[in-house]
Formats: sequence, structure tokens, C-alpha cells
Amino acid sequence: MEEIPHSEYEKPVEWADTFYSGIFRTKVLIKRYWWIFLVAISLGIIIQAYRELMRDPRFVSEARMIVSGRVVLPEGAIYSEELSNFFGTQIELMESSSVQQRARNRVLAHNPELEFVEVLLSAYLLPDTSIFILAAVGPEPVYTQKYLEAVLQEYINFRREMRSHTSESSLLAIASQIVTLEEEIDQGEDAIVEFQKQNNVVFIEEQGTIAGTYLVELKNKMANLNTLLRLLETLSLDQHMQGSSSDQAASALIRISALDTSEVYLETKYKIEQLKAERDEFSIYMKPRHPRIIQLEFEIERAENLMLIYRRQSLAKLEETKNTLLIQIDNLDKVINEWEETALDNSRRLAEFRRLQSRLDRDINLYDRLLNRIQSIDVDLNLEQEMVTILEKASVALRVPRRIIKNTMLGGLAGLAAGAGLLFFISALDNRVVSAEDLTQRFATPVLGIIPMEKKNANGRIKLLQLKDNRHLFAEAYRTLRSSLLFMERGKPQPRIFVVTSAVPSEGKTTVAENLSIALAFANARTLLVDADLRRGSLHKSFKLDNSKGLSELLQSDLPVDDFIQKAEIDCLDLMPCGKSPERPGELLLSQRVDEILDILKKRYDFIIFDSAPILATDDTTSFAAKADAVLFIVFSNLTQVRQVKATIERLEMRGATLKGFVLNAVDIKGTDYYYYRKYYSYYAHEKSNSEV
Repeated sequence: MEEIPHSEYEKPVEWADTFYSGIFRTKVLIKRYWWIFLVAISLGIIIQAYRELMRDPRFVSEARMIVSGRVVLPEGAIYSEELSNFFGTQIELMESSSVQQRARNRVLAHNPELEFVEVLLSAYLLPDTSIFILAAVGPEPVYTQKYLEAVLQEYINFRREMRSHTSESSLLAIASQIVTLEEEIDQGEDAIVEFQKQNNVVFIEEQGTIAGTYLVELKNKMANLNTLLRLLETLSLDQHMQGSSSDQAASALIRISALDTSEVYLETKYKIEQLKAERDEFSIYMKPRHPRIIQLEFEIERAENLMLIYRRQSLAKLEETKNTLLIQIDNLDKVINEWEETALDNSRRLAEFRRLQSRLDRDINLYDRLLNRIQSIDVDLNLEQEMVTILEKASVALRVPRRIIKNTMLGGLAGLAAGAGLLFFISALDNRVVSAEDLTQRFATPVLGIIPMEKKNANGRIKLLQLKDNRHLFAEAYRTLRSSLLFMERGKPQPRIFVVTSAVPSEGKTTVAENLSIALAFANARTLLVDADLRRGSLHKSFKLDNSKGLSELLQSDLPVDDFIQKAEIDCLDLMPCGKSPERPGELLLSQRVDEILDILKKRYDFIIFDSAPILATDDTTSFAAKADAVLFIVFSNLTQVRQVKATIERLEMRGATLKGFVLNAVDIKGTDYYYYRKYYSYYAHEKSNSEV
């Protein structure tokens, strides 16, 4: 079976993961900022309800207009509109500022006692009909009704003016074109008269016919002469003498060209053949020197000489005949050329006459059509047709009832849209790390482990990892992280000293360091967990240790390391608390004593885990991290921001620390990072009570 490239397996999955990651990020934002929607919807409802309750009373008047038929003239109407755009165009025209301004002026002229008020006009087409509904809404009922009546009338007047203006423009354009055509017709007639003065058209037509017929005869004769000439040039003398040609006329001509010698030539040739035959017959029983044989030889020789004479005469006559044919062909070719020139001249003059006549006919036909159009426009104007007429006049303006429920619902929808827009804006500014994909897309450092979110106990801490832990996903996550550390550098020296840190406090670095150390100890690796957060260390609280002496006191004394190491209840795991907080912890972590302690510890333990302080909170860790083999960066899902991660990495790089990977902590199991865990979780759920780390 042909192997499918690796990319063909991963590409659809990558698209699916990206899509699912986007959905998960949206859910997280909605879960965090759900109150934005509540506030926005509430404000929209309150504002819209207030506006509806506080607005002045409004009155509405309605009218109807219908598209009626019109008379179609036989000649065809000049003014027309596209039906596909007609209804939309009329609605725009009814609502146009020009028509409404004319309507306001009309109301002012006919009803000066009415005070001007703002009126809202709307028009729409009744479904499945050709009826327009016009509605005017205003604060004063009488003015609103009068205004709508004025709109109806001014709309009709405006259309009439448009049609009249279009017809007048058409009349002017056609009249101008008619004047131009009259001039062109006069010029065409003058050109034809002038041509006929200089040329006899009837004679040219007859001469052209005669010349054409005569040219055909001449060319046929030329073809016959060329055929005879080719025959004379290709046939031998014997063929000429015998008339060997498929054309009887050509054969007769060839025989005539050889004069009378042809018959004598043939008789002599036949006589020679008879003499030779007789000689051959006598040679059978007579000797070669017999008188009869000698006489026959003499007669044969005499006849052959005579035939040679006839042959030379015939060849000369044939050559003369060919020369005669060449002269005839040359003369005939000159005659043909002269007649062809005459025929071409006649054709050219005749074509010029027909072109002038055709142009004149076109101008006359167009002139007649334009005259008919002018008559059609005049009749159309006299008919005063109007396609859109008033079906129902403006009704008495009635008060518009308040629509509080509808408008408040619209306000709620507007608030919902505003909330969604605000949430989108916030999401564009929010750069919190939500999934491992966020880290891999922005940074080249790999993600070594993904730790799911777990509930805290009454003390506000997460229960430590157990040998037989029923938190299947939690335990499996630390197994995965442990494997990442054990197989981190294949073919190279394996890192043994790890510094576990984070960007800011409360990101779970201590919890990760504790459970990672336990997971390593469960794998029978000699592990030492050191609390290197000399300011706010809490390792002793998790394991219930004596914190009277620890790393702080070890760095400030020359006592043996064993005096500060405490045994844990877990095999292969030792602990060293932070001790009392010193005055200058940063200087202690940079001292030469740290190197000495690390050399001692590396000989005793397989792995040494340092739980250090956050990078952005203090400078202690950046100074100390360069002494370790690797740094594990703890990122708290949905809390740590990308800019904090960038700043932390920059500080570690400036101090020469080796960042080996990220550990994404407190990941929601409903997210993309635990999609496949959730998919197969039920398969392993029945064994989780027996799972071992």
C-alpha cells in the first residue's frame, strides 16, 4: 500500500483544532464577560423604552397609487422605462428630496395658515401587486394629510415634466439629425449627377458585359495554344508523324505542321522494315555476298538516307510551327491584358456609381424614419398618458399607537449587538494564553506538559499526587510531563537540575514542582525538591516540614548539606524547605556557595527540582536560573498574558538561562487541549481506581 505523506494526516486535524480553539476561546470570553451582554441589553431596553414613553404623539396618513395601462402607438412610444427597475425607481422618486420640497412649497402656497412641521414619508410596493403604499407620519394631523396629498400631486407633475423634457430633447435631437441628413442627401444627389455627366452608365454596363464575354473567348484560345505548344515540346518526331495525342485537333495540327513529308516518311520507314525483313529471310539460305543480299543492303541504305532527309525537313517544319505558336501566344497575351484593363476600369466606375447610389438610398430611408418618429412623439404628447395614477387619496391622519414592547425588544437586540461588538473589541485586546496552541503559534519553545484544572481543598491548595490517584487526567498529565523530562535530550547529556518558575505569582509553579517531584520519585528516580523561593516559600506547608532551617540557612553557613535535607513520606523523594527569609536573597543565590551545593547534590540525586520565585516579581530567579540545566516555565491558562511570557523569556535570555519548555497549568478539560482525553475518558474511567503513577 502506498504510504500517505504525514502532512495529509495532520492538515485536516490542524484546521479542526484551530476551529475548535476559536470556539473555546469565545466560550471563555463569554463566561468571563457575560455581564457585558446583560448590561448592554438592559441599557438598550431602558433607553428605547424611555424614548418611546417620552416621544410626542404622532399621526399617520396613507394613500395609494397604481400603475395603469397606456396606449401603445403603432409607430412605438418614444418615452419608455425599464420594467426591471421601474418600481424601485418610482419609490426612490416618491421619497426624493425634490418631490418632498415641492410638496412643502405646495402646502405653503395652498394652506398658508398651517404651521410647518417635519413629516416622515415612506413608500413601498404592495406584495404581488403594482400598487404603491405611501405613508406620512407627523406630529400634526392636518398638516400631515395635506402634505401627503401634495406629495401625490407633485410626484405626478414631476413625472410629466420628466416625460415632456425627454420628448422635447428627443424632438430637438431628431430635428438636428434631419437637417444634417437633408444636407447629406443634397450632396449625394449632386455627386450622382456629376458622375453621370462624366460617365455613360448604360454604356459602361454594356461594355463591361461585352468585355467579360470576349475575355473568356480569348483565354480559351490562349489555353488551346499553350496546350499545343506543350505537346510539340514533349512529343518525339515519330509521335508527331504518327499523331500520337489524345486530342484529335492537336494531332491533326501536328501532322499538318510536318507538311507532306509525314506520309512519305512513314512509307519510307515501312519500306525499310520490309527490305530488312526480306534480307533476313534471304540470309537464311543465301550467302552474305549474294547479289540479291547486296542489292537489298543497297536499297536499305538508300531508303535510310532518304528517311534522314525527310526527318530533317520535318524537324525544321516543327520548329517553325512552335515559333509560330509562341508568336501567337505573345500577341494574344497582349490583347488579353488590354481587355482586362478595360474591364477593370468599367468595373471600378460602375462600383463607384453604385456606392454613391447606396449611400443616397440609406440617407433617404433614415430621413423617412425620423419624420415618422417626430409624428409619433407629437401624438404621444397630445395623449398626455400617465402610467402611475392616484388610486386612493390621502386618508385622515390617525394617531399612531405606542409600540413599547416592540421598540424595547428592538432596543434589546441593539444592546445585544453592541455587547457583541464590545466583546469582540475586548477579545482583540485580550492576549491571555488559553491553550497550548496559543504558545506554539507564538513561541518556538515546546510545550512539555498540559496540567488540567483541579479543585482546591479547604486550605486553598491542591491535593498532592498519590500513588493510586483517582484523578485520572491529573495523574496522567504529570506522567506525560515526567516523560518529557526523561526523554528531553536524546543522544545528549540529560538535564538533571531544573528550575520551575513563572511570570507572576499565583500561577501554580509550586504545585507543579511538588507533583513533578513526586512523579519522578514514583519512577524510582532519586529526586530532591528544593524551595528556592526565599521570600514567600510554601513547600513546608504542603509537606508539613520544619521550616526553621532550610536553603537560606544552608547558603549562609558551612554546615553539611545533609543537615538541611528532610525525608518525605514518599520513597526516593527528599525535601529542602526555604528556611527563614533573608535580607538579600538575590545575593545568596548568586554566591559561590550555590555552585558548591549543586556539585554535592548532583552526586547524590538523579533529579533536583528548584521551586523558584516568579521572574517578573523579583530578580532572584533570573540570577539563579543560569546555574541550572533547564528552566521550566509555568503558564497559567486563561490568566497569563502573552506580553508577560515575552518579558519573562527576554529576562531569562539576558541572563543566559536555558528555557527548555512550557508547562500549561490549570487547563479547562473542556478546551481543545483535552479534546481527545475527553473522547476516550470513558474507556479508562473504570480503571482509574487502580491507576498507578
